[in-house]
Amino acid sequence: MPTGGARSARSATPASASERPRVERRARRTRADRERRGRGMNGVPVVFVHVHHPDVWAEMARDIAAALSRPFGLVITCRDADMALAPVESPHLVFSRRLTVENRGRDVLPFMKALRAEGDGFEIGLKLHTKRSVHRADGDQWRRFLTGSLLAGEDGTPDALVAMERVPTLGLVAPEAHLLALRSRIVLNGRITRRMIEAMGLGLTLAELEGRRFAAGSMFWFRREALTSFADPALEPLFAPERGQLDGTAAHAAERLFAAVAERQGFVAAGAEALPALRDAPPDRMAAVAEAAAAEARNPFVLPLGQFWQRYPAALVAAHYLYLYSPQPVWRAARALFRRFTVDR
Repeated sequence: MPTGGARSARSATPASASERPRVERRARRTRADRERRGRGMNGVPVVFVHVHHPDVWAEMARDIAAALSRPFGLVITCRDADMALAPVESPHLVFSRRLTVENRGRDVLPFMKALRAEGDGFEIGLKLHTKRSVHRADGDQWRRFLTGSLLAGEDGTPDALVAMERVPTLGLVAPEAHLLALRSRIVLNGRITRRMIEAMGLGLTLAELEGRRFAAGSMFWFRREALTSFADPALEPLFAPERGQLDGTAAHAAERLFAAVAERQGFVAAGAEALPALRDAPPDRMAAVAEAAAAEARNPFVLPLGQFWQRYPAALVAAHYLYLYSPQPVWRAARALFRRFTVDR
């Protein structure tokens, strides 16, 4: 017996050693599974926020924590790795990541980088940014309207998120009354918009684009599959250094394209005002229902382009360059002109 016992002990030792790599592989798989879950797998929505103004973020962080009473992830982009940012105090926060990016492309290029970094680790996302719009007297009210509309809901789940989970063909949900007609709204950024369309291979003309709508304010819920084209690094060279333009940049071009790209991928883009009607709409009627709701919606913040600008787009371009290059007194007059007659972003 002692001999047999010794033999058993000796044979057990090599067996344990041979098991060790298998145990380690299993542990690595377990860690990988946890990481995948942390990256938004299993239906966990991901909130993407570009933070340029930390004080605005502090308010937004509280709003996010109050609105979501279910698991969610958070990806923050900002220009400074040492920027002090308020935490999202929520027991439902599954993971929080921070990506430092250069101060270029406003909120849009950082969003593209974050999309690429997250890959296919999530299905539904929410794009927000600390919009301040200092060129507007009502900039803070506008931002709160946008975020309030996107986070509104019952039982700790925003209505837009509920709709996207129930309706798989819904690719983008803009804030209430903010899915605006593009007609006459690509005059200042037609050239850069055309270049972005070509880089993405959309096969869409500017004339066709003008018949579509866009998510004004560049905040929205989205389905990852609908916007994967924006993760392409080939788009980054389009984002040149800026001079504080109110329009005409690659960021503005992308803003005009988010909804159109979702639609080109076979999804429906809708404003939050359309969600009740979309609940019972048949799939082949959803686009028409969303269009009808957007056409009837009245936006309290974005002014329609004046008929003068629609008839004389060259005058709009001239006013834009007057704003960019004129002395301060003339600049103030141009700014007032833009605030009165154009869509401020």
